[in-house]
Amino acid sequence: MSSNFRRIDRRRLLQAAAASGLVLGGAPQLRRPVRAQDEVTFSKDYDGVTLNLLMEDLLETQIIEDMLPEFKELTGITVNFEKVAYGVMHEKLVPQLAAGPGNGTYDVLEVDFYWVYEFARSNWVEALDERIANSGGAIELDRYIPATLDIVGRADGKMYYVPFYAYPMGLIYREDLANDDAFKADFKAASGMDFTMPDSVESYVELAKAITAWKGEELYGTAMTGQQVDPITMEFCNYLYSCGGDFYNADMSAPAINDANGVKAASLYVDAINHAAQTGAASANYDDSIAVYSAGNAFSSVSFMWMLAVVDGDAEAAAAGKNASTVMPGGTGLSGAWGWGIPLSSPNPDAGWEFVRWVESPDVAMRRALAGSLPTQQAPYKNEEILAKFPWLPQAGDMITTGKGLPAITKQTQLVEITGRRLAEAVAGAPVQEAMDAAAAELAELL
Repeated sequence: MSSNFRRIDRRRLLQAAAASGLVLGGAPQLRRPVRAQDEVTFSKDYDGVTLNLLMEDLLETQIIEDMLPEFKELTGITVNFEKVAYGVMHEKLVPQLAAGPGNGTYDVLEVDFYWVYEFARSNWVEALDERIANSGGAIELDRYIPATLDIVGRADGKMYYVPFYAYPMGLIYREDLANDDAFKADFKAASGMDFTMPDSVESYVELAKAITAWKGEELYGTAMTGQQVDPITMEFCNYLYSCGGDFYNADMSAPAINDANGVKAASLYVDAINHAAQTGAASANYDDSIAVYSAGNAFSSVSFMWMLAVVDGDAEAAAAGKNASTVMPGGTGLSGAWGWGIPLSSPNPDAGWEFVRWVESPDVAMRRALAGSLPTQQAPYKNEEILAKFPWLPQAGDMITTGKGLPAITKQTQLVEITGRRLAEAVAGAPVQEAMDAAAAELAELL
């Protein structure tokens, strides 16, 4: 995900998580004595090498950084993290990736799902299939949630990246109200509808509209994020995918955003933002929608899972501790993820791969999850200690498992811009079919 809005919220997430323990979970001690890895050994062949990585400055980076002394003890390799805000990562990476074999600054890449096809098709990153096959059990693809391999692993039939961190979207809602018999009785008296949690996009929009019609500014049915271009597109993806739609057809030969499912999804999105969401939702960013929800003025929000950390980490928030999450009604939401890659410009690709082997080895991956990472491997979702610490993890796992990323095109950033701009026109009153037809015409140029 791009744009400065994500950068703002990542910073808030770290602050909120530290306060709540929802994500950090009390920050367990990670600098443990070096011990044998289960069935995995590491090489001293690169003793004395220093690796440089450009990393987003957020919780996952800190978790790994705290563990680096044991990697150095195991291998003799020093790892330096250059920690920056998300918004500058791409512009810093591209010149280094284009520098030619061995001529770059960075030895290992942290790759967002936005960049998967751009980097692979630009011939900037190694295909990792052979390295994975010869990883000595450190990396086995059947350990990973299959969806993450599609979102930030494979490109054009080859494995270019190893998934390591997920950030799915789903429905966050007020569990206290959903379980309150008095609230449900008053809702039925006001709306004539039985209160039930929605199982489709249509029923979700219907419920959200009914709550807003009943409660107005006191409690909107949904807090929405309609600002161009990233926020509105990320939110809309959940409507689109759960309506059975997509940006392109199955063989990626033509746009599908203007077919019956795409127009249905856009129509429901427009209806929701104009009749169920907070005042000003059409220009709201993530901070805005989180503020509305935190204040107790929204029943629900289609958002990233880390929104729970922001809300529940704010001791003064009216909604703190009253929330739950589930897969987007309809069954499929947007899921983002990060992966490790080895650039062809890496000065130390083999030592860099030794780092990837270590950080993704079963023991290290499990301890990262215990520290609060949202894992891409399946084992942490079955670990009793982790589940006791993070009871919301199964719901996050469901979102990842059923989620989808962006379509397999090189220019994903342009796709997000086109979709956001055209959808905003529909929100402002343009006929939905015309807006989606216009989007499709532009999306066709990206193929």
